[in-house]
Amino acid sequence: MIAGALLAAPALAAAADAEEVTAEQVYAYCVDCHGKRGEGGQGGTYPRIAGLPQPYIDRQLHAFKSQTRVNKPMVPIFKHQRFDAEIIDLVAGHVADFTPPRLSLWPYEPTPEALAAFDDKAAFEAAGGELYSETCAGCHGPDAAGDDSGKVPPLVLQYPAYLKKQIGDFARGERKMPADGSCGEVTPAQAQAVISHIVELGK
Repeated sequence: MIAGALLAAPALAAAADAEEVTAEQVYAYCVDCHGKRGEGGQGGTYPRIAGLPQPYIDRQLHAFKSQTRVNKPMVPIFKHQRFDAEIIDLVAGHVADFTPPRLSLWPYEPTPEALAAFDDKAAFEAAGGELYSETCAGCHGPDAAGDDSGKVPPLVLQYPAYLKKQIGDFARGERKMPADGSCGEVTPAQAQAVISHIVELGK
């Protein structure tokens, strides 16, 4: 994956010397991790990006480039100066046009440790709904669909493993957002309950 990223910058430079750089040429360097149609991979190690709002994708790519959001495999891609705002806009629009794939996420199976933190499965499910309403719905919406502002992504139809990692990153201060305090306040067991609720919303 990293080797592919290291090859991306020279290849992008060569493409930039041509009359026109296409979105397909740029996105070719994303395929190994995010899939041919933005479906993600490795069970959520790489998130589903298909259909995310164009402003949100654009915002995240600029954050990766400035390293205000750090992701090591992506760093080499942005080393080349030609990966500028124009290229970012181009690929962001391309990804936003992908049809979000239907992922096999349901049913969500919490870990035994997470279930043990609640009286039973019903209590686990009830807590997930309540916590989502209290800590997530205000930004991401009651249906977890996010918005089109570029600030709030959809959570529904995203890999549970990816959601779990992001909640953990917010809790550890490794990723920042305006509401990261409330997001990072949930316990690991509560996080799984919330994720289970999000999976149910997308069923």
